[in-house]
Amino acid sequence: MKILLSSLLLPPGIFIVLGLVSLYLMRKHVKYGTVMLIISLVVGWLGTSEMTGRFLATLLIAQVKESHTNPEQVDMLVVLTNGMDYASKDFGWLPREETFKRLAVGYQVQQALGTRIPLVISGGKTAGLRHPSEAEVAYRMFDKKRAQITPTILEETSTNTYESALQVATIARQRQADHLMLVTSEVHMLRALAAYRGRGMDPVPFPVITLPRGPLTMGDLLPSWRGTELTYKAIYEMVGIANYLITGKVTWDDLFYNRYETES
Repeated sequence: MKILLSSLLLPPGIFIVLGLVSLYLMRKHVKYGTVMLIISLVVGWLGTSEMTGRFLATLLIAQVKESHTNPEQVDMLVVLTNGMDYASKDFGWLPREETFKRLAVGYQVQQALGTRIPLVISGGKTAGLRHPSEAEVAYRMFDKKRAQITPTILEETSTNTYESALQVATIARQRQADHLMLVTSEVHMLRALAAYRGRGMDPVPFPVITLPRGPLTMGDLLPSWRGTELTYKAIYEMVGIANYLITGKVTWDDLFYNRYETES
């Protein structure tokens, strides 16, 4: 149901729905149908251009505030996965590109901070109980010798960001880890930080750069698949944040760091 709603309400599905509605209206009311068709075309153009995607993503990134924890005090790293796909019978499950990037960055950060700092890969069995977890699939792609001193910890229960925060909070208490560093994509970081802060943690954000950089060009104003993907991700995060606020999973203080600023 979640996948179906996302397909219909987020780009590019929402533009197709608006187009169909305009064609239906045109059968009975040509004027209203024409207006709706123009609106759907304009919204479709805006929602599939890289300009819009970068603008919305920048709004999210700009709200990410630094933790009051000194990075030198970090005693546990947490990497959030972002999906996996079944390749074939021979290759089995493989992590998606963004999952691979996040874990690659996580291991590089671990090496820079010290290999004795444990690294938690957080991602459960999103494809079903019969299949491996995202954490396990991602871990298989890297040399296990990286964790000879302190083994990598696989958190394989959570299936979303909120559940990840709950599970990691338990792991942190068990290992007496007071200072975390959170590794995830820059667009996802705001929602992830809020979820973790809501569970009493104050992780240091280490965003993985996934957005294109540089000035906009004329080509960025045109509809493209990359623009559609950027817009989809940004709107998906905004909807996710709204859902967390409405359902009480996070508060405004968790999202915008107000509580921590007041306490300091």
